[in-house]
Amino acid sequence: MDMEKHKPQIALFTDLHGDISSLLKSAVSLAQMINGEIEVFNITKPTSVIGKENQLSAMRSISREYILTDKRMKDIISPMIENYRVPINYSSTFGNIKNEIDRYLNENQPDILVLGRHKSKHFNTADDRIINFVLNVFKGTVLIVSHHKGLEPGKKIGIGSLNCSEEALNSSYTEELFFHTNSTLKSFNIVEASNALPQTSDFLGRKTIHYVFDHNENTVNNLPLYLSRSNIDLLFLEGRKKAQEGLSCPLNTYDMVKKSDINLLITGEKRSRYNFNTTLKIA
Repeated sequence: MDMEKHKPQIALFTDLHGDISSLLKSAVSLAQMINGEIEVFNITKPTSVIGKENQLSAMRSISREYILTDKRMKDIISPMIENYRVPINYSSTFGNIKNEIDRYLNENQPDILVLGRHKSKHFNTADDRIINFVLNVFKGTVLIVSHHKGLEPGKKIGIGSLNCSEEALNSSYTEELFFHTNSTLKSFNIVEASNALPQTSDFLGRKTIHYVFDHNENTVNNLPLYLSRSNIDLLFLEGRKKAQEGLSCPLNTYDMVKKSDINLLITGEKRSRYNFNTTLKIA
């Protein structure tokens, strides 16, 4: 018996402080391109709600916060569902951010995670620590959304890659995403020593321009600016672990480009079996 094709499960992590519309729009854009489903997972630190209250008052504060969070979730998500016709569920919890992320990953096994940079109060001061934590514990694909320039639903995107092997690009919904590109693909490679000039080739039927740079301080310092001027909306980074990490380590490449305004897609493994659950749903 033929099994129904699995829809990629996309999990968006937030603490609902500040405006998350750009982050959610980016998740919706990705879901449209790969025919995925979204769950927004909200994590609230108990200390941000209960302060120094006694146990009874604390329980009341948490209960009140759950009600407010549920209302705000609906206010944010319902228009997105109506406008873009993409399935979006949501769930919410109280606890330590890293602990709750780890628990969520173990219980739900999403295919793709969506994180924001410089977006909300808690994630703004610790966004790099959260991103580094996720890259260490999660084997799937991670979309890191730029605060200033997220993806827009229904729009074509410019795609590039940095230090990515062909194997990595073949493993993370590449064909679906490349179908929505609006320009020539751009491949950037930083190597220890090279005098190579940009080359043109094809990848998955798409014309690709290759740029090769020497690895030096000047290249690393100017890379974010150069990428931002290259009309790239989504930059692929390789997330697979390698015997010799060096420049190919996802944390190292992320550190080189995190100051740019480009959305980053760190490639991950594809899996064949999943167990994805939600606690609160919008019909």
